[in-house]
Amino acid sequence: MFRLALALGLPVRELLARMGSDELTEWMAFYQLEPFGDFRADLRSAIVACTLANAHRSKEGRPFTPEDFMPFVDRQHKADSPKTPAIDESRLNIVRFKAMFAHRVKR
Repeated sequence: MFRLALALGLPVRELLARMGSDELTEWMAFYQLEPFGDFRADLRSAIVACTLANAHRSKEGRPFTPEDFMPFVDRQHKADSPKTPAIDESRLNIVRFKAMFAHRVKR
């Protein structure tokens, strides 16, 4: 409901006062089919970043995924490494990204 209010530029109370439960239910169904808002925009940006990173990664490196560029998204750990210690993934990805371009930096 808060995402819809934000997208429509209305306070939540005004949204609830102006919209019936049937229309709110339809908006919820629409959001399931066509998500909108910041998360969707972040996903699009992550796909672009992923594409760029994969185009310039070393052949030995693992392929990046869009989730690698969305540090706030909870990810499931791989089944082959169930006891992997918690690592700050966003910092790790920054280090990986910098390493890909280290050979191009002029000193």
